[in-house]
Amino acid sequence: MQTDEKQIIALIQSRDEQALEMLTDAYGDLCKRIALNILGNERDAEETFNDALYSAWNAIPSNPPEHLQAYLITLTRRAAINRYRADNRQKRGGGQVPVALSELEECIASGENVEAQISRNALREEMNRFLGALSASKRRIFMERYGALMPIRDIAIQHGMTEDAVKKALSRMRQALRKHLEEEGYL
Repeated sequence: MQTDEKQIIALIQSRDEQALEMLTDAYGDLCKRIALNILGNERDAEETFNDALYSAWNAIPSNPPEHLQAYLITLTRRAAINRYRADNRQKRGGGQVPVALSELEECIASGENVEAQISRNALREEMNRFLGALSASKRRIFMERYGALMPIRDIAIQHGMTEDAVKKALSRMRQALRKHLEEEGYL
């Protein structure tokens, strides 16, 4: 854990509201961008990030995370996905969230949803091992798609690739992940 993260956690534990400003300065842009990728609306993304801050404020005093950035990203992503589902419960169709999650569901066993499975510690560790074995470029593409839920078009632009090349790379990584999880007994 970085010194800044330790300082922020200490401020939250002492209920010093300066911690919220520090969290916003350090992680606000990233978290809001992740929420925006899911929700497609800046106001909703801002509110979702505020919800994540509130959750962190309430949870950290009794249960401080090892990695504050990852923790806040996870809170933001969960809040955004929950909001997306609530907003689109009656609707079906476009959007990156259902597409990206359905792509990953083929790699995850059982009837549980992707979020519930990924939150399991053992599976998370296996996924981290799998991701650690990927090249830095492939790992970024994987995390941009399935961590930040970025559209394939944006990933292609960011990496100077065609959309087809990104789709093929993601497909190969999902196949490799599925094989890895089968070999480790998760599927």
